[in-house]
Amino acid sequence: MKLTQKFCIATTTGVVMSLGLLKAVPAYAVTLKFDWTGNAGYSARGSFSYDETQGYTTIDNSKLQSIAVSFFDPSEKLLNSFTPVTNESVVYDFLDFNYDTATKSLFGYFDVGQDNTQSTDYYLLGTVGLNLSLTNPTEGIIDQNNGLINVNPTTPVPEPLTTGGTVLTGGIAWLVKRRQVAAQKAKA
Repeated sequence: MKLTQKFCIATTTGVVMSLGLLKAVPAYAVTLKFDWTGNAGYSARGSFSYDETQGYTTIDNSKLQSIAVSFFDPSEKLLNSFTPVTNESVVYDFLDFNYDTATKSLFGYFDVGQDNTQSTDYYLLGTVGLNLSLTNPTEGIIDQNNGLINVNPTTPVPEPLTTGGTVLTGGIAWLVKRRQVAAQKAKA
């Protein structure tokens, strides 16, 4: 075996072993998206996150890490966006939220948005599965539906260490293979 091949193999082994010794900080938050559409075409889209390592069966206000919601008119024009929970801190006094981790669905009374009695405030409230209404403090109920609200997982993002290690190892393996091919061509 040539010296360069031995060096590449030793380097690859060293990198793989050192990556195994490093402890990646895992992402503990699971983020889910939700969307609602009213009978008149108004809509709400948002996302929420919680710590999936806690083994919660239900997620309520106290277990949320974050929640954000945006409201749209029937032409998809943004009406306003709000973050009722950021960094595990509730900033919306009327927030009412319940998520079942087993059925992966929202349930019970629901109130998400902002209501500081401003004309630009919006909130979605009611009972999931029964009646949900998009409300504005000055206009009242703008739209409603039969309580249907969808929850979908977001696309998972690989952790940087895993991705970086894979790219680095692949690059080194490609270099070794390239050198092997070049060595075989030189012998021929």
